[in-house]
Order: sequence, then C-alpha cells, then structure tokens
Amino acid sequence: MEDNEYFAHLYEIARNLNKEFSLHSALRIALEKTVELLHLETGWIWLVQEGTHSVYLAASYNLPPALSRYPERLSGNCYCIDCYLADGISEARNISEITCTRLKDITAGTRGLKFHATIPITIEGQKVGLINLVSKQTQELDEKKLSVLNTIAELISIAVQRTRRQEEQQNQPSAVMEVLNRVIEPGMEELVQSLQQTKSADKNVQLALEKAGELHRQLLLIREEVGEETTEKVADNAFHYPTSPLTNRELEVLVLVKKGMTNKQIADQLFISERTVKYHISSILSKLFAQTRTEAVETAIQRGLL
Repeated sequence: MEDNEYFAHLYEIARNLNKEFSLHSALRIALEKTVELLHLETGWIWLVQEGTHSVYLAASYNLPPALSRYPERLSGNCYCIDCYLADGISEARNISEITCTRLKDITAGTRGLKFHATIPITIEGQKVGLINLVSKQTQELDEKKLSVLNTIAELISIAVQRTRRQEEQQNQPSAVMEVLNRVIEPGMEELVQSLQQTKSADKNVQLALEKAGELHRQLLLIREEVGEETTEKVADNAFHYPTSPLTNRELEVLVLVKKGMTNKQIADQLFISERTVKYHISSILSKLFAQTRTEAVETAIQRGLL
C-alpha cells in the first residue's frame, strides 16, 4: 500500500474519532478502518477502567460466531491483557508473536482465526487499553504497518482522554451555579434577615423588605431551574455512556438479576448453563467493584447502565 493510502486511512480514522459523539461508536469505526487497512479479519479493543486494573471490552468488529454467540468468552483476562498489565507490551507486536488464548482451543465457529497483533494504548505513560487485530495465519507486519498501528493507538488515546475530560466537566457544577450558591444566594439571605431584624416602621424600609424577599424567592427559583438543567445534561450524557464495562450478555444477566431471578431462572431464560450464569455474575461483580448482586444492580443504575 502506498504512503498516500496510509495517510488517507489515518485521516479517516482521526476524522471519525473527532466527530463521533459516542466513544464506543468512534472506537468501532476506527477498528473497522484499521482491519480494512491491514487486510485482516476482525478485532476488538479493551479499555482499562480508570484508576484500576479492571479491563473491559469497549468495541469489536466482525467477530466470528464463536465469540459473537458466546460473548462470555470475551470476558475476563487473557494472556495479552495479563502481559500488558504487567508491563510486558509497550508497543505494537506482530501477529506471529501471539496466539489468541480465547480462540486456540475452540473447534467451531472461529472462521479459522487464531493469531493476533496487539497494540497498547497509553495516555502520558498511563495504561488505557489494548487493540487486538486477528488473522487466520501468522504475519510479519513491516515497520511501516507497525508504525501506523502505534499512530492509530495514539489517536484513540486522544479520543479517550477527550471523552473523560468532557465527562468530568459535565459532572462538575457550572460556573453560574457556583456564583449563585457561594456568593449571591447567601448575600441575599443575609440582606433579608437584616431587614427583618430592623424594628423601623418606616414604609420605605418595609417596601425594601418586601422587594428583597421577592428577589430572594426569584433567586431560589432560578437556582433550582439551573440545577435541573445541569442534571438533565448529565443524565443525557449517561444515556450515551461510552465506556460501559459490561458486555451485552452481562447486561442481559444483570437485568434479570434486577428482577430477582435465581441463577437457574436466568439460565433457563437465556438458554445457557447455570455455570455460565455464575461466570457472568462473577465478571459483573468484578467490573462494577461490587460485593453483592444487589450492590451491582445499584451501581449499574447509578451509572446509567440499566
């Protein structure tokens, strides 16, 4: 592939990462473009839960049936994740070096996929995640391709960092609310109390007290409206939460847990084994840092996952 084609693909990936509102959607498009660029088969992206070593599936593309039909196989750690978290992967590694532990022992539905390249994603030296690109056979990606993969990882890290900053800003009180809460509202309340303590029967003083009282009430209404507007914006952002740590199957299980179903009832409902249900619930508790099923449900509701 010529240099101009590489740059065209990189530009397209960067453009989509910049314009997409949902990080999940942006990651999926970037993944698709990367797979096409290198003429591979499929891939997925892991992200590290900020502040922890908990890793979750953030995006995938063109998964084989062995994984798309059994998403639990993409839950939990594997060789490349453990190696990455242990500082064993610092740059893009060739497809010939790693056999996918999630596929190597499966006999059906893999489309012959077996090997993958691994590309670490970092932000200022901090671990952010991994990109796995999968192939049917070992391949030696040349230096140019490995360099492109590292560049794509940098673009993704910028998109992740931008999204996290936006979330932090949306969860902080606005400047208007800060001024209302810390300066204007206390000052108005003090003025009203001061006028109320005045014993004067002067009509002008009484009129000032009435106006101050009315202004204070209007101020409280404005503060309430601004607060509701801020809450609505945060809630809207939560609805598009871009970094859900749970797979679709884990969310299905959690919904049924919320309904009070037992493991056996969940297994019957989803046509899976009770052992698989236990595996999902264990993964859910780990990803949500919950000790009990009830706590997991409460955490998921607070984060807008349910």
